[in-house]
Amino acid sequence: MRNTLIRKQNITPEKAIKILSESGINIDKKDAQEVLDIMYFLAKLIVRQNFKK
Repeated sequence: MRNTLIRKQNITPEKAIKILSESGINIDKKDAQEVLDIMYFLAKLIVRQNFKK
């Protein structure tokens, strides 16, 4: 999925791991990147659907 979506990501996998670990969720770097990819994809989709021209 990452190759099809070219964009600037402000949250790095390392930062996501830190944020999630503070909530008791432990994931590795690969899983963190997949979570971020899905979140950015959904955010982009929601913006497109709600703010169509």
